[in-house]
Amino acid sequence: MKRSIAIAAFWIWLGAGGANALAHQQTTTFGEVTYPEAGAGGADLTWRLRVRIFDLAALLDGSGTGLGDVARAGAAGRQARAVATLRAGLRVSAAFGDEIRPCTPGAATLTPDSTAPTAPEPMLLFVTPFTCGPGARTLHLRYDLFFDHDALHESFTRLELGEARGGDDPSASVVVFQDRQREIAVDVRAPESLRRNALLYLRLGVAHILTGYDHLAFLMALLLAAGLRERTAPGRIAAAASRREAVRGTVTIVSAFTVAHSITLITQVLHPGWISTRWVEPAIAFSVAYVGFENLLPRRPRGRWLLVFGFGLVHGLGFASVLREIGLPRRGLVLSLVSFNLGVELGQLLVVGLALPIIVVAARRSPRAFERGGLKLGSGIIAAFGTIWLVARLTAR
Repeated sequence: MKRSIAIAAFWIWLGAGGANALAHQQTTTFGEVTYPEAGAGGADLTWRLRVRIFDLAALLDGSGTGLGDVARAGAAGRQARAVATLRAGLRVSAAFGDEIRPCTPGAATLTPDSTAPTAPEPMLLFVTPFTCGPGARTLHLRYDLFFDHDALHESFTRLELGEARGGDDPSASVVVFQDRQREIAVDVRAPESLRRNALLYLRLGVAHILTGYDHLAFLMALLLAAGLRERTAPGRIAAAASRREAVRGTVTIVSAFTVAHSITLITQVLHPGWISTRWVEPAIAFSVAYVGFENLLPRRPRGRWLLVFGFGLVHGLGFASVLREIGLPRRGLVLSLVSFNLGVELGQLLVVGLALPIIVVAARRSPRAFERGGLKLGSGIIAAFGTIWLVARLTAR
């Protein structure tokens, strides 16, 4: 019921021009291409695409065609326009020997995505069939959506190719469409190499931590607190931590965070559904706000590694949700999972390696100034953002 209301609100809101209120941010879609697959009218390839409602609204509102005529055409007209926009952005060609022929698109559909009832944002499922013909050796997949509005847009697309689909299909793999890589050629007969998949998921892990603003905010709040050994309070003044103290404290909390999120990430991916994830996104936002506010207290946090370990368990479930949306290959699943987790760690180390030296130098140069302008101001901003994210994620449910 709530999802139906959200879908209806989307079309009303879209017709009213509400998409202009959206902030520009990185958008993501999640696709699946299946070939061969028997379909109506001789179609043998299906491209399924999951897209967030508000991302699609922003795409349509920014297309330059205007919404006035669409609004007067009613809900059916608005949906038809959305279907046409999505269909125009997906193209497939098939190679038979030395000949490459375009595949013929069929009737597409756009419906609420009932497969993701716990997603933090309502999603739509776009399904478009293509007729390519049997026996294609290579498929050329072309994806041209969102890039003109978001240069950082990515589409994670799972491939299920060949006659041995389903079950323990070794040919299932994942590709990523980006602005610089809008067309990808895939061999129907040969599965992707384990090495390529491992490198792909390693890169995805690094990219996720560097673009996951809530995870970055949590990590930065922890790093800011490492700069001081003592806080200003009655009878004492702020004192900078030595380099060794700052490094030792950072290693302790980052290790606790790493171990904790690795446990829940691996467990949730290998045993999905063992714990409900509906509360994960609000809980991550709460962790950001809590650590930010705790930094404002006139004392150095004690036993923070234990608190970080608990919050790390929650963040690991968030990483697992991302992997669930992207998809993991059946062939080399554990290797791809470990590679993603390693990518997350490399991204964390990059952030720590860049930020911690700056924090230590600033704190040692002027502990009082760092406490006011670095620790308190930075933590206050982080706490404010965490609170905003928490409220937004709770009210979106």
